[in-house]
Amino acid sequence: MGAQQQARGQVRQLHKDKAAPMVQHMVVGHGLRRLREAQGLSQQDAAKLLGVSKYVMCRSETGQTPCKPEFVLKAAQVYRATPEEVTRLLGILGRGNQRRWWQGSEWRGVPKEKLHTLATLEEVTQRIRVYDRDRVPGLLQTEDYARAVIRLGMPGASEEEIEKRVQFRLQRQKRFRESQSALYIALLDEVSLIRGFGSKETMRGQINHLAGLADDHRFVLRIVELSRLDVPIGIGQTMLFDFEEQLLPTVLYEERDEGGLVCQEADEVDHRIKSFDRLLKASLSRERSKRRLLDRLKTL
Repeated sequence: MGAQQQARGQVRQLHKDKAAPMVQHMVVGHGLRRLREAQGLSQQDAAKLLGVSKYVMCRSETGQTPCKPEFVLKAAQVYRATPEEVTRLLGILGRGNQRRWWQGSEWRGVPKEKLHTLATLEEVTQRIRVYDRDRVPGLLQTEDYARAVIRLGMPGASEEEIEKRVQFRLQRQKRFRESQSALYIALLDEVSLIRGFGSKETMRGQINHLAGLADDHRFVLRIVELSRLDVPIGIGQTMLFDFEEQLLPTVLYEERDEGGLVCQEADEVDHRIKSFDRLLKASLSRERSKRRLLDRLKTL
């Protein structure tokens, strides 16, 4: 497989009604890739030894095709993995195959190709870095704000469908808070705080919520000023998920109207990380950002 083909395998468009890749399967695939590379084997060589095609190898290593336990055991033998490494990979695989909270009947109809992938990334990550020029990020939204955003983005949808999306978002927030693990760094574009969604009451509640989160050690909220010149906002909508060392490289996620994009391609992810860091550096400090939020509240 050429470098260009392999890079394309690291970028996955999440299409409507297609199965959603779960981060646990991505972790297992990455673990097998590390073991393969440690033995100096190419994907083509490993595929021959394992009796599969290069296509299957690529999809297994990126998590697009979930590995089966027998494949993990056979690969571990070929790659000379230690018993501890095998146990670890099988344990992760087992957790990935467990029934998830979002697979309950109450969430039927919620688009699995986008929201379910987000939910699995949020379960395992150690740090989330987010920038959205148009709106407050989903994990920071109040119920009223989320409802206004979703309603505007789904013209013609029934109230039942809108409410199901709202409750799914609130459930993701609840589980993230209960995990007490990951750090959440959000760059809040001042445009989203001025233009807003819903009513003035909705925006007052949302900004007051953000001001409260500014005192929570798990959240780092930085405002991207509207009036400042030469701010590097060309980064676009960005979500970066960072994981425990050696578990999985940073994953770039982009939300799209009809799905999402998961990218593990090293050059693209590195470019986006550097762009995020530049924008972070150009943003207001935590203290000044909170002050700006409180000042905005006075004008509503």
